[in-house]
Amino acid sequence: GYSRVSTSDQDWSLQLQALTKAGVDDRDIFREKASGAKRDRTELRRMLDQLRPGDQATVYRLDRLARSQLHLLQILEEIEGKGAKLVSLMDNIDTGTATGKMVVGVLAVLAEFKRNLLLERCAAGVKIARQRNVRFGRPPKLTESLIRQVLLAHEDASTNVPETCRVLG
Repeated sequence: GYSRVSTSDQDWSLQLQALTKAGVDDRDIFREKASGAKRDRTELRRMLDQLRPGDQATVYRLDRLARSQLHLLQILEEIEGKGAKLVSLMDNIDTGTATGKMVVGVLAVLAEFKRNLLLERCAAGVKIARQRNVRFGRPPKLTESLIRQVLLAHEDASTNVPETCRVLG
């Protein structure tokens, strides 16, 4: 079994409960806390490396396994190349069947479409914000006023750099 959460405020309980109810031994569940978009997921890699002919890779939902059609298809190809199958519990998909293979392909296309729409909307929002001169990222640590204060402090040679930094924060 494979279980993934994206952020530290999410928890595995729902996924783990479904996996164990489906017959996956708790010791055989690989748990990962990482973004689905990242390709270097060590626990996913460990699970895939341990698959043998006749094994079943079980996930709560396909979106816990991959975020793009290409990535899902690569994972599925690796699973099937090892003589194993993929079962997605909530999607009710079993790639050991022809219908299951077809449904995985369709779902992967739809998931990628949804993700691409989100990326397009975000890019459009960023473009509009930049046209309105919205700044992105952290505010600069050295503001104009802070720079003036540092220069004023050093006009008087009695203040050294560490003392100026301590006083001005």
